[in-house]
Amino acid sequence: MFGDSYFLIILTSLLVIVSYAYSALSKRLMVPSVLLLMGTGIGARFIFDRLGYTLPYLKTIVEFLGIVGLILIVLEGALDLRLHRKKLWLMLRAFLSAIVILLVSSFSIAYVMQLFHPEFSFYICLVNAIPLAVISSAIAIPSVQGIKEEKKEFIVYESIFSDILGILLFNAVLNNPTFEIGSALWLISDFVIVIVVGVVISVLILFFIEKTTMNIKFFLLLAIMVMLYAFGKMIHLSSLLMILIFGMIFNNLDLLTPARISKFINVDNLRDGIDRFKMITNESAFLIRTFFFFIFGFTLQLALFNDPIVLLSGLIVVGILYLIRYLYLTFLARRNLFPELFIAPRGLITILLYYAIPAEYSKGIISEGILFMVILLTSLIMMIGLMSSGRKMPPTFDIYMGDKKLNSD
Repeated sequence: MFGDSYFLIILTSLLVIVSYAYSALSKRLMVPSVLLLMGTGIGARFIFDRLGYTLPYLKTIVEFLGIVGLILIVLEGALDLRLHRKKLWLMLRAFLSAIVILLVSSFSIAYVMQLFHPEFSFYICLVNAIPLAVISSAIAIPSVQGIKEEKKEFIVYESIFSDILGILLFNAVLNNPTFEIGSALWLISDFVIVIVVGVVISVLILFFIEKTTMNIKFFLLLAIMVMLYAFGKMIHLSSLLMILIFGMIFNNLDLLTPARISKFINVDNLRDGIDRFKMITNESAFLIRTFFFFIFGFTLQLALFNDPIVLLSGLIVVGILYLIRYLYLTFLARRNLFPELFIAPRGLITILLYYAIPAEYSKGIISEGILFMVILLTSLIMMIGLMSSGRKMPPTFDIYMGDKKLNSD
């Protein structure tokens, strides 16, 4: 039955439809849609096991979705970063919150990991800890649509910065196992090369979009970016930074002095093309999220949930995360704690980075069960925080696609 192509088409189409329904329901019920997707995957695994069916090539599929997902998440986040002079202070506060909490959480979790696993080096523990320290913008942003505007903007910027900085930190640590002067110089030269290449490629792509008359061009651009990312990884460059630069330039064209580029590119002609490119990026990211969270739920071993160590480890990690967030918001940021303290969910980036840990560093320090517990607990804490803060539900029926609102009646 599962070898029938039409049956597989029906299943995948049904999953996408269900994912859209979950996105709508999650806004009303305050339950993140990713939890519903993972729950669906767990339920599907239970049914498949009872019927004696298996899905082949799951590891290969997860690795592929993980690579493409990382690229789309960074691109999507960069396309959300709208630079405004009036909001520079807000963005700076959000940036500082994201980077300080990310760094302190990563090193704190790594320290605790080494206490429980002294046989592993601190470096290996740090590689395993970083994924747990990254806030998920895919869960946080749709959840804050009903709170005060200033608080909403802070959480939006903080979660986007946390996504991007978390990925860059993970790749920087992974590519530099020894923190020496030579490694620091290589890291700086790596960043300079990637920034220069990113700016040049961004200008060339803008020129291509503005000049070409082809109707089929945006998936071509996505394919080019995926290829450049893979090529950069093969020669050990921080190629995700190039994706970040590309997205930020695309979303802030009006900040460029028109006189400098008008000789080559008509900025006005680019507006519609850039809007369509954003839409395609968002739709693609939605599909990746849908299948990734479902497959992640499907691959979870149900026996893990009977292991008290999994529950205890998840509670310890979540306790560290919220203690550090509380201390930062109280004593450094000096912000009102509600609801900012509670809105720090883990999700797609955490899972993607977990699967990106090389086999030689993945020593069983954290498991998929611990990941699921951390995602579940942080999502539940966010729900409680939003409910207790009296979040108002918008009068319109909006469907959110990860971070984006699709349509409103």
